[in-house]
Amino acid sequence: MKKIAKRFISTMSIGVMALGISFSANAQSIKSEKEVKGEKEVNTVAANQVWSYHGTSSDSPTDPSKYSLGPSDECGTLSETICQINAPANPSNPSQPDMTALVTPPGSSTPTTIALRISTANSSKTPNETVTDFRPF
Repeated sequence: MKKIAKRFISTMSIGVMALGISFSANAQSIKSEKEVKGEKEVNTVAANQVWSYHGTSSDSPTDPSKYSLGPSDECGTLSETICQINAPANPSNPSQPDMTALVTPPGSSTPTTIALRISTANSSKTPNETVTDFRPF
């Protein structure tokens, strides 16, 4: 009877150890899956591109449909309106700048939108990190 009890206890011990090893391996596998998923969820920052503004005096310089990709030959000495901006392309419409993209102005820790930086530069007629040049109407 003692032999049977010892064998039973030994068998149970081995079974518990095997179960523990199995749970440990499963936990490690779940951790690895989370690490892999975490790497896939990393947001990428879109690169800025040069956009030329082709609006008229009645158009808003924050209207993305008034821009085309590439530098402008219209930039000049008169600072009446926006001429060129630096902004990433809109992910849903790559032929237009993303006016909702965030930029952090120099000396600030608070990000703001491209549209707000355009409005600020247009009202002050002063270039900034988004608006690089002005032109006459």
